[in-house]
Amino acid sequence: MAKTTTKVDIAEVMEAVQRDDGTGFCRACGNEQECCEPDAEAYTCEACGKPTVYGAEQYLLMFG
Repeated sequence: MAKTTTKVDIAEVMEAVQRDDGTGFCRACGNEQECCEPDAEAYTCEACGKPTVYGAEQYLLMFG
């Protein structure tokens, strides 16, 4: 698993889970990314290019 340098606000993750709109979060740069499956793991970040994007639900389970 890739290491992170940026913390994503868990409140933002919870809001994304409640919206259920396909939001993912990058553990490397904190980017909020669209079109992610809820259980997405290691998607490539559109902002930094690293494979560290997780769907909101998966992020919450793994890192929340």
